[in-house]
Amino acid sequence: MKLRILKMKGILGKRESSHFCSQLKMMLASGIPLLEALMVIQGSSTSKKYFNQIGMLIDKVTEGYSLSESALGFLPPLAVGSLRAAERAGNLEETLENLSKYFENQADFEEKVTGALIYPTFVLGLSFLIVFALIFFVLPTMKGLFADLGGELPLITNTILSLGDYLSGRYFFLAGLVGVGGWLLLRQNDSEKMEQIILRIPFFGKLIRQEVIIHGFGTLGTLLNGGTPVLEALAIAADTSRSVIFKKIIWKARKGVESGEKLSEELGKFSFFPEETMQMLKVGENSGRLGQMLLDIANFLAKERESNLKRFATLLEPAMTLVVGVVVGFIVLAMFLPMVNMISRLQ
Repeated sequence: MKLRILKMKGILGKRESSHFCSQLKMMLASGIPLLEALMVIQGSSTSKKYFNQIGMLIDKVTEGYSLSESALGFLPPLAVGSLRAAERAGNLEETLENLSKYFENQADFEEKVTGALIYPTFVLGLSFLIVFALIFFVLPTMKGLFADLGGELPLITNTILSLGDYLSGRYFFLAGLVGVGGWLLLRQNDSEKMEQIILRIPFFGKLIRQEVIIHGFGTLGTLLNGGTPVLEALAIAADTSRSVIFKKIIWKARKGVESGEKLSEELGKFSFFPEETMQMLKVGENSGRLGQMLLDIANFLAKERESNLKRFATLLEPAMTLVVGVVVGFIVLAMFLPMVNMISRLQ
């Protein structure tokens, strides 16, 4: 069994996982047996890699493994845990539908973030190239002309020329320095401390915190609604989170729940979560709707996150244009001021 898991050609992405769960749910709801449904999905595949992955899944189901056991190394851990609980509770179709929606929402958000950052990234890269060309190629070429003209150069021109002279010939050194610094930053052991620093960044920190909670609560809610025991659901939610802080919080909360405490009370001890979400969680837990309330909180934060992202994209584009305009204008001014002075002297 372990050998087969290792041969799996990678876990499906969010969009592919959503599509697979949706297809399988529809076929099972139509009365098609699991093995036959998997064969139909494999037959409709247009990707050789996906075709082979489904083939391995079919082989394991044929050997007598359950769907959740067969899906190890094929679907994300959240899906495997949910399917395991669904097989015990007998609500496989409902769980597949919930998983499909969950992965689709996650994929949609990632695409929105990418879309929102495409233009700013392009503008930033283009402006960097323009500034680089002006400082290291255009201005040095004109430096000799300025010297021949005589006279004192404006302060702004002297400043930029001095900067260009200092950095000239140090391109690779600076690039290497930045590269090594970035590598050390990524490899540093105290990832929790680094995450705390990131979470303090205005706007971005809030956006990242929201994403961590949305993913964590969405995972928990999906698992609990699928019939996964709360302790197992908490363990899966902690293991599948990319946030070191969230992992620690969930493991600590799990110990409290294991001792008989309420989840809302345990999570409420940490300032990581907004107060309003803890109030909502307490209401859901007291009414016996913990799983659904976790999903409701995730949806509530997702709408707020999307609104913040749109507002950010709306403000970022003109701000980037303004900054680039000021920087390029500053350099262009440094180029033309000596010419204006020369013309004035000639007159």
